Amino acid sequence: MLATKEIPELDRGDVLGKAARNAAAALGLTRAELGEIIGRDRTSLNKGIRPSSKSGQLALLFVRCYRGLYALLGGDRANMSHWFRTENRHLRGTPKDLVKNVEGLVTVLRYLDGMRGKI
Repeated sequence: MLATKEIPELDRGDVLGKAARNAAAALGLTRAELGEIIGRDRTSLNKGIRPSSKSGQLALLFVRCYRGLYALLGGDRANMSHWFRTENRHLRGTPKDLVKNVEGLVTVLRYLDGMRGKI
């Protein structure tokens, strides 16, 4: 008979924290920049991010932006980082700067969702 290995239950906060850190790294952002986007100190990012908190909701939006950009650019990190740091005339700003406040984060997410709808 096959032995079954018990799979530990994942903590949602740890998963969201890791997803946000990985998304930031893929876009060439520092932990301090990620902290500025989601409203947390960079030193607290390893502790996980509760999805129900304000920081958690912002982190979820940020990860969705990353996923949308990943889908549009086929996961090419260099192009993703370039897009994120380059002035966008449709957004009237640089996505990296826009995502530092809630309104800008939502604007970037809507733009990416709209662009994905075209492909």
